[in-house]
Amino acid sequence: MFEVIAVDDGSTDGGGKLLDSYVTRLPNMRVIHQRNSGWPGKPRNVGIDAGRSDYVFFCDSDDMLGPEALRRMVDFADAHQVDVLAPKLVGIGGRNVANSLFTSTLIDAPLRTILGTLSPQKMIRRSLLEEHGIRFPEGKIRLEDGMMLTRCYLASSRNSILADYDYYFIRTRLNGSNISSGRANPEGYTSSVSKIARIIKEMHPDPSFADQLVLDLYRRKALRFYDPVRYPAMSPRRRKRWVKAHAPFIRDNIPETLETDLGFPFLQRSRLVRRQDAAGLLRLAATEQQLNANCRAAPSDPDPLGLRFWLAPDADFESVTLVIKGRAPETIHSHLLRHDGHEYVLDDPVHKLESLENFVADFFVRLEIDGLQGPLRRVAAPDTGLPLELGGTRFYATVNGNLSIDRRR
Repeated sequence: MFEVIAVDDGSTDGGGKLLDSYVTRLPNMRVIHQRNSGWPGKPRNVGIDAGRSDYVFFCDSDDMLGPEALRRMVDFADAHQVDVLAPKLVGIGGRNVANSLFTSTLIDAPLRTILGTLSPQKMIRRSLLEEHGIRFPEGKIRLEDGMMLTRCYLASSRNSILADYDYYFIRTRLNGSNISSGRANPEGYTSSVSKIARIIKEMHPDPSFADQLVLDLYRRKALRFYDPVRYPAMSPRRRKRWVKAHAPFIRDNIPETLETDLGFPFLQRSRLVRRQDAAGLLRLAATEQQLNANCRAAPSDPDPLGLRFWLAPDADFESVTLVIKGRAPETIHSHLLRHDGHEYVLDDPVHKLESLENFVADFFVRLEIDGLQGPLRRVAAPDTGLPLELGGTRFYATVNGNLSIDRRR
């Protein structure tokens, strides 16, 4: 039997009366009414203190659990002696979920992996909370769930990810009224990130590994504000506030020797934030946009003289490199493309592809501007003309509309 504890945090929409009506029919349910606290930490703590179960799970009022979710989670945790369990989340109503975290079940999830999810939808062994005195910070504190979960992960003997079922359906409210949807205060938000960093450094016994965990946190929770869509959309004053708020965090937590572990574009963003160069970050955002240009192969009849590609938007690229990645065995072949008006050309493709024997490969491009190389991006297949044969190579479109070749004999 599962116990359900509903905390009515001073609701004004009739929610409290609705919960009371459920109690008359559900013997395993209790309702606690309290004055509105204004933030999730206190009602969640009240629920923890009122419960008696072996495990605690936090479910927000507008979300849903899969029909078998609780039983499956408890059975798994009991079988594997799990202290903190991260179940597979499914976004509904337009909610984005980090699907890469839930591709497979991990009985022993690495800290660097599980720290990628700091939302409160976790099942936690009650004895872990009691033994270490772990509770949510109360009051209007951003990332209060991240602080609590970080303590749990670091105190836990086993953290697991369970991905064999759709466990929790997490919703975006259509009116955007949930607390976390409000615009973040740069100073307060960065202060909360600093507290999580301090928790990591205090609780992890290996200072070097703790630094890597803090670097991951910094990349996810700080440098994301400088992405090429979000940062240019801010007002000039707000851009400067974020840079000014993050600069002390970098000074105290990210030495330059550690910063070099960041890849593009995070290293470039971090160096500019360190110098508090808000204008430079704006220029970098524009460059990032250009380096993320979409590439499509141009439709053509079989032509042994050249394969043509379009980039949108076209920019003043220093170089455009075509990267052909074989699947099995995994191999990489790179060729610089020649700029020809509004197109980029792979000259003499028959000769360049003839050495790629007996394998299937996918096409990517890598763009370079101002000495900066962007990430590998798939080449989209042309809308027409595929499949086609060219010098013993079969060109075709994948199910996702990308360009690939087959040279198997």
